[in-house]
Order: sequence, then structure tokens, then C-alpha cells
Amino acid sequence: MQPSNPLTPFFRVPKLYVKLPTAGRYYTPDDVDMSINQEVAIYPLTALDQLLLRTPDALLNGESLVKVVKNCAPGVKNPKMLVEPDINVILLGIKIATTGATMELSTPCPSCNHENDYAVELMHLLDTATPTSADDTISYNDTLLIHLKPYNFTQRNLTLLNEISYNNAIKLIQVNSESDDPEKIQQASATVDTMSRRTFSIISQSISGITIQSTGEKITNAQFIEEFLSGITKEQSDIIISKIKELNQSGINADHDFQCASCSHEWKQGIDFDPTSFFG
Repeated sequence: MQPSNPLTPFFRVPKLYVKLPTAGRYYTPDDVDMSINQEVAIYPLTALDQLLLRTPDALLNGESLVKVVKNCAPGVKNPKMLVEPDINVILLGIKIATTGATMELSTPCPSCNHENDYAVELMHLLDTATPTSADDTISYNDTLLIHLKPYNFTQRNLTLLNEISYNNAIKLIQVNSESDDPEKIQQASATVDTMSRRTFSIISQSISGITIQSTGEKITNAQFIEEFLSGITKEQSDIIISKIKELNQSGINADHDFQCASCSHEWKQGIDFDPTSFFG
């Protein structure tokens, strides 16, 4: 029989509990185990967690962050199913539990480019978290009901990778357009086209189902939904995309008020929850 570790009483303990903006609406008990108060316990980062967060390649494929979330929020059994509003609250909670309630931030003034140093009160930022709206269904031409959900962890990570590939391809087009290299321009253009199609695929994953109102039939087949999104007009798809974006941005109000110490210019700027910089 394995002896009990006498050092167990000295292990980490939860530093705070956070309420998930979605109240667990998009999860099963196998995904997230919340308390009766719909809260999740947050532990500080371990030394191993911090090493994982300093490995850019591992962060880009998402596996490091999955391990960190699972270790620091053990109630989250399947981090890949977490949706955007809840991810941000949990990352913010981990930051507070590890380094305290204040984060030093340096940012240039958009007016005079003076570099300003600020102390951002993270508990105040956490307090801005509000429950996400249960209004996640939109009507399509009064014939369909489209059921939506925010991006989950996997979609969020795929979007980041897609944006990096897209931006690199655009730069390649710009560079080679000056050198008149048609083969490289064609390759880069093909990459941009692939990235655009992949973006639609990622968006379609936020459509959990489409109900045909005349019959009550609910379509959940992922391929059928992706084909539907690709087969409607841009104006119609923009309505869906806009609603998904609204759901993604719910929860924490990441906008922060800044004032330049040099020219007194005032502006709002969102706090970036990208783990490659947020935990730096």
C-alpha cells in the first residue's frame, strides 16, 4: 500500500473562486464540475505550469494551455470544451491567483507614441464579468432558427493559427508582387483562399443546430451546417458571424481606460488574454 505523503498539507490551495459567465450552459457534467454556486476553484500556477507557458510552440498547438487550465482549475475536466467568455474568466483568475491583483502594463499612446506604464487592477476587471445572454438563437427569414454558441477552446486556438498563416501569406504576396514571381504569388493566394475556407469551417462549429420551423426538425449534422453557411449570401452569413462575435465577447469587459502621461490623450484599449503575453 502506497504511504500517504506527509507533505500533502503544504500543497497549493485554491486562491479564489470564479463564476463562469455562461453558468455552464454549454457543458455536460463530464466537461465542467461546478459547485452548487456555479463557481470554479482557481489554484495558482506551479513551476511546471510556468515552464509550459514559456514554450511558444506548445502554446500554439494549444496542448500546454489545456494542461495548465486542467491543473489550475481542476473542476474543468475537459478544457477543450470551454467557451470563450469562460476561458477569459479562468485565465484572469489564474493570473490573479499566481501574481496578485495588479498587472503592470506598458503601452504606447496612439496619439504621440509615448510609452506609458500602467497598473491594471485585475480584480476590477474580473468584477466586470456579467452572465452571457441566453439569447443565442437567431431567426433566418422566419423559416429557420439558428442555434449558436461561443467559440470553444479548440476553435479559439484554430482561429489564432489561421490568423498567423493568413497574415504570413499576405506578407508573402506583398513581397513577391514587387519581384514579379508569379509562382510564389499563386502559392500565397492559394494559401489565403484555404485560410478563408477554414475560417468558415471554424465559424460553422459555433452553429450547434438549425431548426426548420415548419416541421420542427433540428439539423445537427456538421457537414450539412457547413454547407448551409457556405451556400447563403454574405449579408446573411454576416448576421450569423456578428452574433457569434457578440457571444465570444460577452463575459468580461476587457476594455480599459488609458490616459497618456505625456500628451493627456485618452483612449480605450482591450486587455489581451493571449497566454503568450498575458502570463509573461
